[in-house]
Amino acid sequence: MKQVVGIRFRKADPIRYADARDLELQRNNYVVVETDQGPEFGWVVREPVDVVHIQPEDTSPLTVARKATASDLGRWQQNQELEEQAFALARGKARELALNMKIVDAHYAFDRSRLVVTFGAEGRVDFRPLLHALGEVLDCRVRLHQVGERDVAKLTGGVGRCGRALCCSTWLTKFDAINVRMAKEQALPISAEGLAGACGRLRCCLRFEYEQYRQVNRTLPRINEEVGTPKGRATVIVGHRLRETVSVRYPDDRVLEWPLAQIQRASTSKN
Repeated sequence: MKQVVGIRFRKADPIRYADARDLELQRNNYVVVETDQGPEFGWVVREPVDVVHIQPEDTSPLTVARKATASDLGRWQQNQELEEQAFALARGKARELALNMKIVDAHYAFDRSRLVVTFGAEGRVDFRPLLHALGEVLDCRVRLHQVGERDVAKLTGGVGRCGRALCCSTWLTKFDAINVRMAKEQALPISAEGLAGACGRLRCCLRFEYEQYRQVNRTLPRINEEVGTPKGRATVIVGHRLRETVSVRYPDDRVLEWPLAQIQRASTSKN
């Protein structure tokens, strides 16, 4: 049995679990963590708990080396400044070499032994000239990492159609499958421009209320369906998904709105 602690290395990154050893750690403590790629700087998001073994999907076991010291915090801040410089350098070199790629991030290992430059591109790109150019200037091992459109938006950041910061860059830790059916269930206009997010793909928020809409749609009567109401039989003229009500027209042309719980459908009454 060992104690594991939940660590996050960057905002909106997935939580990684590390062996806490015998360290007394609390949420928001800064820590230096040993990974298979070298030391990394992070902070505690879940306090230590006793477990029998690490989860099988955690293929890269981590170990908390120590609580961060004042010196570690200073180095972390220096790394962030150096990452901005490396980012600008990589973007400038890519432009000079006329490479069809978008540099979106540069990240140093905590000990600055390696630099990972992340980019997006349409299709495969021969980035060897850029790798060589960066290697001549930077005194560390450089690796270029290509990601898809969604990850490009996550790392770049921005504002969504709702006027708020992108979910993927603030709190969303993984991307789920999104399809047009989710928009249809919510009665949204089906257009590529209206449904696309900053990444150009279907917006992640289409999934957020999908299950609720699907449950309501299962119980919502169809237009022109004859239903029973507390005031007799009537015909459905419109369903209100958000209010979970329906408007019906009676034979004398009266129009009333009723909660779904007070509506009796023909298929329901037979049961």
